[in-house]
Amino acid sequence: MLLEVSCDKFVENGKVRKPIRFEKGLNAVVGNESGTNSVGKSTFLMILDFVFGGDDYIKKSKEVFKTTNVGPHTIKFNFGFDGQLYYFTRLADPANYNTVIRCNENYEPLEDGEMTISQYHKFLAKCYGLNELGQTWRGSVARAIRVDRRETIDTDKPLKSYKEEPDRDGIVALIKLFGQYAVIEEALKQKSASEDEEKAFKEAQKYEYIPNVKNGTEFRKNAERIKVLEAEIEELADQSSKGLLELTSLQAEQISSIRNKIAGFRRQRSRLQAQLKGLEMSKSEGKKSFQKDYQELLVFFPDIDVNKLEQVEEFHHRISNILNGEIRENQKNLEAMISLATSKIKELEEEQLRISQLPNVAKATLERYAELQKEMQELLAANEAYKKRDELHDNTVKLVESLDKSIVNEMRYIETKLNSLMDEMNETLYDVKIKPPILHTDNANKYEFATEDDGGTGMRYKGMILLDLALLQATHLPFVIHDSLLLPNIENEAIEKILELYTKQTDKQVFLAFDKTATPNARRILKKAQRLHLSRGGNELFGKAWNRKKNDSDELNDNMTDSGTITATEEQ
Repeated sequence: MLLEVSCDKFVENGKVRKPIRFEKGLNAVVGNESGTNSVGKSTFLMILDFVFGGDDYIKKSKEVFKTTNVGPHTIKFNFGFDGQLYYFTRLADPANYNTVIRCNENYEPLEDGEMTISQYHKFLAKCYGLNELGQTWRGSVARAIRVDRRETIDTDKPLKSYKEEPDRDGIVALIKLFGQYAVIEEALKQKSASEDEEKAFKEAQKYEYIPNVKNGTEFRKNAERIKVLEAEIEELADQSSKGLLELTSLQAEQISSIRNKIAGFRRQRSRLQAQLKGLEMSKSEGKKSFQKDYQELLVFFPDIDVNKLEQVEEFHHRISNILNGEIRENQKNLEAMISLATSKIKELEEEQLRISQLPNVAKATLERYAELQKEMQELLAANEAYKKRDELHDNTVKLVESLDKSIVNEMRYIETKLNSLMDEMNETLYDVKIKPPILHTDNANKYEFATEDDGGTGMRYKGMILLDLALLQATHLPFVIHDSLLLPNIENEAIEKILELYTKQTDKQVFLAFDKTATPNARRILKKAQRLHLSRGGNELFGKAWNRKKNDSDELNDNMTDSGTITATEEQ
């Protein structure tokens, strides 16, 4: 439990306050019975929240951190668990407050004593026994820290940890506090998994990884179009001797592609064959014999040089041999390419036969069939995706309903327990029979908390107090923190009885701010439980009030002091 809190900035009449020590049961921060405000009672409770790992002290008590008021300061505190003492410090500074330092008994940091706020939360959860499935430290205790400025003082929704928190979160937190989360955990996992799957499917449709149908109207239009396409495909099959009906869209596309390739190879082969025929004709002309008998030529030209003619003839003969060699080489190449084209045509024709037994189906028919099949498959896929999305959504809805049913069932047990305890405590507060507050879960997303036929302010705050005390008795909740604002509208006799209920929490701690006129018995209880007394005139929490206006002489004195001028008091 928490044993003490101290700070060098806590001042009483000009001197640093001694450590504020706590015990089990009621620990009271008491003001004057006149209800004096702005002395630091609520601020001290906010500091207790800070000690217990909260951060509202930093975020909602900003006036404290002005350098003209207090400024950054270090809070020191220690706990006792199973006979062992643990000492810590935590810096209260808006610029740095998420570190807790483990210390020795003199509040000197230990080696490797630095802890993140998350590690500190886990330490407290373990030491206080709030580490069952689903439980977290702040999730367990934050709702029972009811201090002005914190958003946990809604008397109609006492399970809220912050103003906008949904009822469902408070309900689940209560189930966790009772250690019953395991009952709903499996249902929650299944629901979350289904929601994730549905979300992923929708995202895939959004980015067109999966065909998408926007609504039921589009789904019906697709279904109608699919019927039309089926009729066209059947008619096309009939026109092709119905054998085409056996082809799949992919087969039809393959056959169409093969036929295009065959046609291309045939055109190529025809060009090669024409080139080969031309070479063969050139080769035939080149085979004519050269003429070597020049006698007839000498009759007409007796002076001609026959040797030169023979040299020219020999040159022509050599040229012809060279050309014939090139023709033969080209001929071989053309014959090889023609053979390759013929082989490829044969190979494609055999592949076509393997795919389909309809070698005579027209190319246009195959292409149209493939087009119709493709459109139909796309529409079918889109409609199937739409049905899958509905199926995923329906499954999510069913799992949500199952989870909600489990939550309500668990809450029925919890309600019975808490309502019974609140009724017992309520019976002790009055001399007459007064209806107790009732917690009721309408469904997994909504609960009601009220006193039947009585919505008065005092009755609503009394109900919240009784709920917290019931939680102290029924769960491992280790403490409650109640600000003085919960009490003013409750009649004195009932307050006295509430104080007696506080003192009965002998295994837990209650931290209470109190400044209301009390009955003699209430004063006796408070005197015994008082851990800190605050009042005006130098006995505020930080030894001064910063909400007072300064007159001209005050400002002059401040300026003189700041400039180093010695005042008359200092001279004495």
